[in-house]
Amino acid sequence: MKLMLVAINSQYIHSNPALYYLKQALKGSQLQVELREYSINMPISDLLNDICSQQPDIVSFSTYIWNIEYTVKLVKDTALLLPDCKIILGGPEASARATELIAELPQLYAVIVGEGENIWPKLVSELLENKQTTMAGVIFQNQQEFTPSGQVDFAALPFIYDEDDLKALSAEKKIIYYESSRGCPYSCVFCASASEPLRERPLDKVLPELQILSQYAGQIKFVDRTFNASPQRAAKIITALLELYRPGLSWHFEISPYILTPEIISLFVQAPVDYFRLEAGVQSLNDDVLAAIHRSGDWQKAKTALMQIIAADNIHLHLDLIAGLPQETPDSFASAFAEIHQMAPDYLQLGFLKVLPGSLLAQTTNSWGIVYSATPPYKVLDTPTMPANYLFELNRAEQVLNAFYNSGRFLQTLFYAAKLWPGGALQFYFDLAAAKLQITTGSLSLPRKAELLAKLLLPLNERLFFDLLRLDWLAYGDGQPLPTILRHPQDSKNSFFFNHQWQIIPGKIAWATNQNCYLSFDIKKKTGVSELCQIYTCN
Repeated sequence: MKLMLVAINSQYIHSNPALYYLKQALKGSQLQVELREYSINMPISDLLNDICSQQPDIVSFSTYIWNIEYTVKLVKDTALLLPDCKIILGGPEASARATELIAELPQLYAVIVGEGENIWPKLVSELLENKQTTMAGVIFQNQQEFTPSGQVDFAALPFIYDEDDLKALSAEKKIIYYESSRGCPYSCVFCASASEPLRERPLDKVLPELQILSQYAGQIKFVDRTFNASPQRAAKIITALLELYRPGLSWHFEISPYILTPEIISLFVQAPVDYFRLEAGVQSLNDDVLAAIHRSGDWQKAKTALMQIIAADNIHLHLDLIAGLPQETPDSFASAFAEIHQMAPDYLQLGFLKVLPGSLLAQTTNSWGIVYSATPPYKVLDTPTMPANYLFELNRAEQVLNAFYNSGRFLQTLFYAAKLWPGGALQFYFDLAAAKLQITTGSLSLPRKAELLAKLLLPLNERLFFDLLRLDWLAYGDGQPLPTILRHPQDSKNSFFFNHQWQIIPGKIAWATNQNCYLSFDIKKKTGVSELCQIYTCN
């Protein structure tokens, strides 16, 4: 018999660790196990053709909020073309909606509820024998009641990848995911993992496994909910990773900014450039919100720690805010956005609350008055303190934030635009979104982005933003000619800034306005500001 384990990822470069765990769990069985990873951007007919051409006896789909609707369509069509194939769903979305999905999809043979590594060997054994026995963690078609699966012994699981797996993932330049812990010690109401106790894989297994991974992968991403939940343990892992450094290798962690210890900060700031990537969930700076979502911590202490990392300029830092949380107001959100923007992280995520099935928030939305979409990804639509029209405006602001700031193209310009704009940083992105909407609802080319910024910002301070936009174009314009609006009559091979004396600082620029000065650069170069600029102080 042939079993296909199928993942439909949100991007081609992603991979799905669940498939590799299940493959390891089935080692030694009589099944022929094949993994298939696709992208949700692929036409569904291509996936259907590939699956059906393999003539599997069993197909299992891994489901998440981003792929469940796509997967449901695929299940229905697969059943039509392979009527004898047993179709199984697993993953977080299937676990949270097991009874609903098994009732809505008569094409399903079963849904796995919870962690599947212990369940699969028994389920497969019965499939081989054409048996069906009630078991914990599985709900079969027409079954009315079921018992959730128990948690697996995470420490006892085999290493997730075979050598062939790593070779294939590395050759395809995919992100490789690794889990050193499961669950989370915190109880954030919007997180589906809040009820899962933290389970850590022993370091005497983790460290050798990381050494194996380092030989193959370009980018390895820890999927631990909070990598530094145990700071001393995290420091030992970081220390080991520093010893594994090689060019082209990088490691990604999701961290809590509130428990960054001096030891961890010290290790991060001494790391080679671009070796580590950090994602830190700030979520909100409103004390009422933090109390409502069961989060706590000293923000000023956390901010100081994050600023140390930003100042070191060697690590890609991603900071998150979530719009639509209980008790969050437009004023408190705008204030938090301005503060985070002024920190100049490499990526500022303006995210939106998702009311996930199985989360504590999903059980209490009525008490908070939160209205959210009934379909995945269950995005917030309206709250008593953040109305729908404001959330729609935030959606538009998110789009231009990603297109301009998070693209890394206009860092100096946007840093000062957000700082100086009347109404504050968030209002600047509201106005930028409105100006863009007058031009197009689609994307803009790089020159048209520069032109849009120039038309918006030059009336505010022509001398300053003319210089800033030209400097950003030099650093991030991919060698393209300056847009017409940013050209100066005296431009030649060496172009000059006439307005300020500049001091180049990672992520931003400071200047002295009490001197006349010139900044020259070769417009044919495009490596980086620090390598391109020479400062000339004049009388």
